[in-house]
Amino acid sequence: MSGIDKITVRIRSDAETETEAAIALAKREAEEVIKHYVEEAEKQADELLRRGTSQADERRKRLEGVAELESGKHILAVKQEMLDLAFDRAAKAIAALPEEKYVDFLSKLAVRYSRTGNEQILLSKKDREKYGDRVLKASNAALAGAGKKPSFSLADDTVDIDGGLILKEGDVEVNCAIKTIVYFMRDKISVEVADVLFN
Repeated sequence: MSGIDKITVRIRSDAETETEAAIALAKREAEEVIKHYVEEAEKQADELLRRGTSQADERRKRLEGVAELESGKHILAVKQEMLDLAFDRAAKAIAALPEEKYVDFLSKLAVRYSRTGNEQILLSKKDREKYGDRVLKASNAALAGAGKKPSFSLADDTVDIDGGLILKEGDVEVNCAIKTIVYFMRDKISVEVADVLFN
């Protein structure tokens, strides 16, 4: 199992635990909301019962329907929050990979998203200082291994990103920041992640 797979498994496990707790809390809160609305409905039903049984039943049913709708909205909001948390944790876990794996990850990003192999690699200030030369060397080695001329260069400039890199050639930039990659992956795998978290 690769490092990213292990991280994904760990993130899923953490997210499942947190999701279960959040859903349990949401259900308790929803039950309180329903209890409150039911109690209110019963009070009003008793009062209306004196005026007419049929009107009281209609009012109670309407209030119960509103309570169920509100509780459903609350649970949906909690699920969305858990999805956001899962993807945020995935981005943070990738940025926190051990040094060798992170350098390997960045070099693979450079090769995968390179259009020509002549781009400059822009990193965050922290990553440039810590990994810049190693990322450049690994990226060019990967290009050479793919039968291409190794011609990446490391930009003197840095970029304000939490992890990942930007490939730049002339006026063209390819954003390979971790948050950007996770954001675009989200559309493809949100349903799968939701299945893991909530089923």
